[in-house]
Amino acid sequence: VATWISIGLAIEEAQIALLIEVCRIGRRSMETQRLDIAQQCDRLQGQIDEFTQSALTHLGEGFDADDDPDDLNIDILDDINDDLADFTETSDAWTNSPELTIIPLPSNLGVEHCRRCMAEDLILLEMSLHEGQANDALHNLRIHLCNKAILFRTTVRQAKYQALKTRAWSQVTSVQQAVSLHASIYTKTRKQMIQLEPGPDQLQKYKPLLCEQLKISTAVGDPNARGQQNESLAWFWSVEVDMEGPENLWNEEFYQVHWLRAKALRDRWMEEISLVQSEMDWTCNFFLWKATQWGAQMQELLLKQLPGHACYAGRQSQMYSLLAQDAQAAFQ
Repeated sequence: VATWISIGLAIEEAQIALLIEVCRIGRRSMETQRLDIAQQCDRLQGQIDEFTQSALTHLGEGFDADDDPDDLNIDILDDINDDLADFTETSDAWTNSPELTIIPLPSNLGVEHCRRCMAEDLILLEMSLHEGQANDALHNLRIHLCNKAILFRTTVRQAKYQALKTRAWSQVTSVQQAVSLHASIYTKTRKQMIQLEPGPDQLQKYKPLLCEQLKISTAVGDPNARGQQNESLAWFWSVEVDMEGPENLWNEEFYQVHWLRAKALRDRWMEEISLVQSEMDWTCNFFLWKATQWGAQMQELLLKQLPGHACYAGRQSQMYSLLAQDAQAAFQ
């Protein structure tokens, strides 16, 4: 059963990849591109047909292959501000395609439908597999965002000639396509997890993914750039996902840079707290010192028999005493 659900998740990932490819090429596609899309559609349709036939075995007699689940709704997430291409362009040239077909997974059929089919055990199993799929998507997303940041620092900013710039932006575009793919997979996975009625801990861990969170950090590409004093990483950078792999060194450098930035920001806040507390004490001490100073001058003026000047000095001493009391009360 787990293998059958895993095959279904792989089919949905292939659907998302094909849908992004169709949207990317748009209507003005070359013949070779249309041929490649047609081959992918045929291969994907064969996998969907085989998966649907095997669903009768796992979902029981209550399942009808002719049922029409909810329409498939895939959000293609893409950071178009950092890229040369807009992958969210839609096209009507590819209708009734397998990338829009809903496969009979428990999350697509609904919890109530699975209960009627006596297939409640599939709900927890698919939820567990979706958690692994979401972890993989976030892991790959972080890897490709790290790669994109490193490319900007080592390739794009170092390119001096037009040919080098074109080649560098081509690499960035390739990485951005991977970012869009894994972000869309995570979004679709989270929607299916919600259909399976997850617990509060799962909802807290797997939060919605926004387009603005897919922007790369300029701390690696340009550490001295302005306007990034209080910037922080998006929520998915702190999710506990295994980061081991061949790209681990790039991830380590990315995390090291942001760890140092976070430490510097914390040290600056601690220094600011210390300075503010000291400034409070300095303010109160200054008012008390001025009150004492004017009080001493009042005593000297009284000895010199200058009552008018002594009254003015006494009023100043009283004013600074009240300011010290107000400051102490406000700073408590």
